[in-house]
Amino acid sequence: MDLVTPSIGLIVWHSIIFIMLILFLSKFAWNPIINFIDQREEKIRKSIQKANQIQKELQEVKKKKDKILKETQIKRDIILEEAIQMREKIRLKAKKEGILEKKKIIEETKKDIHIKRKVAIQKLKNEIGDISIQIAEKILKKKLDHIHQQDKFIKKLVDKL
Repeated sequence: MDLVTPSIGLIVWHSIIFIMLILFLSKFAWNPIINFIDQREEKIRKSIQKANQIQKELQEVKKKKDKILKETQIKRDIILEEAIQMREKIRLKAKKEGILEKKKIIEETKKDIHIKRKVAIQKLKNEIGDISIQIAEKILKKKLDHIHQQDKFIKKLVDKL
């Protein structure tokens, strides 16, 4: 049974060694270990604070980014709206100019047709006049020939008498 129950001397020596170990550790080891743990705890706290601060800054940056994106989208929408309006104005202006140009061309064409018509009518009148003169000339020549023949006939008759 000696193995299971320790003797009093062994307990005393173990207690003395344990107390000396605790004193030795408290004098030389506990302070550096506690200082190291405190420093580590402080580093972790500072890191957490930095992480929180960075997270807040990231949230602010995200808010700014969202704000800039919204402003950019608004500006883009305004520019697109202006471009659409300008396109419509240009299209309407081009349409109006096209209509005016069409009317102008039609008017010029009408004037040209009117002038050409007058010229054609004048040419036709001149040709009719020329033809009338030629017909009249032929009729007169025939009548004159006929009169001339009658005169000859009368002269022949008169000569025969």
